[in-house]
Amino acid sequence: MKVLIIGSRIPFPLHDGGAIATFNLLKGLTDIGIETTYISLNTLKHFADQTTIQNEFGFLKSIIPYKIDTKIRPLKALANLFGNTSYNIERFYDPGFEALLIQHVQQNTYDIIHFEGLFASTYIDTIIRHTNSPTLLRQHNIEYQIWERLAGNEKQPLKKWYLKLLAKRMKRYELMVIQKFDRLVCIAETDEMLLEQWIDQNKIETIPGGFTIKVDDLKPQSSNANAIYHIGSMEWLPNQQAMEWFHHFVWPKVIQQLPSAQFFMAGKNMPESYQSWTTSNFKVMGEVIDAHAFAADKSILIVPLQSGSGIRMKTIEAMLQGKAVVTTTIGAQGLPIVNQEHCLMADTAEDFAKAIIDLLNHRQKTLQLGKAAQDLMLRFYDNRKVSELWHRCYQSMLG
Repeated sequence: MKVLIIGSRIPFPLHDGGAIATFNLLKGLTDIGIETTYISLNTLKHFADQTTIQNEFGFLKSIIPYKIDTKIRPLKALANLFGNTSYNIERFYDPGFEALLIQHVQQNTYDIIHFEGLFASTYIDTIIRHTNSPTLLRQHNIEYQIWERLAGNEKQPLKKWYLKLLAKRMKRYELMVIQKFDRLVCIAETDEMLLEQWIDQNKIETIPGGFTIKVDDLKPQSSNANAIYHIGSMEWLPNQQAMEWFHHFVWPKVIQQLPSAQFFMAGKNMPESYQSWTTSNFKVMGEVIDAHAFAADKSILIVPLQSGSGIRMKTIEAMLQGKAVVTTTIGAQGLPIVNQEHCLMADTAEDFAKAIIDLLNHRQKTLQLGKAAQDLMLRFYDNRKVSELWHRCYQSMLG
């Protein structure tokens, strides 16, 4: 089977959930014998040089990057206010990339053409015009839902209005474009349930993100019982909103009860203003070279999301490593986890702080939660099993 995957970024380094999900998809398909070609925008925001691409993606049949600058331009964003399109989508369109896709599908034949994420979907009409191959869109998130939740949590009136406008336009685009694909695959069942009202149920399914399980990750690790951490892409607005809420309203309650508690915060593109949060107990690390090594000696991951959609790949990764997790309901969205059995869930600052304090005071409970979560993740997210689900999905599209 030959599959072309069209992406909106080069998924490396593996520092955020989106990169992890796409990289593991590409690797998993190749590992089960699917001939996989990846053609992708190579954004300046997530730019990968040629040496990195050659070293990290040699397993693919072919990888073709296309350099593009998708940064927000104030004048274009302002002009967009007077139109009715989604500026967040427009930034990913480039006529040169479109020409590259046309040339490639005219010269090559594929069984399936797979679009990796909503921001690649802007090229669906081009593909439909130039090939008869079945098309598939994998939704990492429901993008409009993220913007709706951001708007709902925003207090500043003008910013709230603007976020609502972005959400409205994204929703209009998202619900329109998913109709154009032969198959829609969600990464979380909660997303599938929401989108079923807009699309033929025979065209939509859920396939989770997969992980390559490393034996060393399954071994009990020596960790600091008082060490709590968060790691994520800090340019993503839901992560910023989450960590501001945690720092301002949750952490003071924790440190008041347990002055020995230690918190470590890492992630790429850390806002400079967050450095002022650093104290002897609260460490703002910024981007770390090795995310696995950063998390290795820490016991508890926090996921204090107030907005967002899809599934938290970093949470799955932490659970596979046997970490205990304290999360909001939104942070747990899409995961088959049960409160008090695989994690602790809390949605108010007081309850979130109490959950952390509970784990810090009860080491055995922390270990038990981590082990139960690890066992569950092994059942659902092994990349080999997930890749076989993709194979069956592709085969069903071919009849």
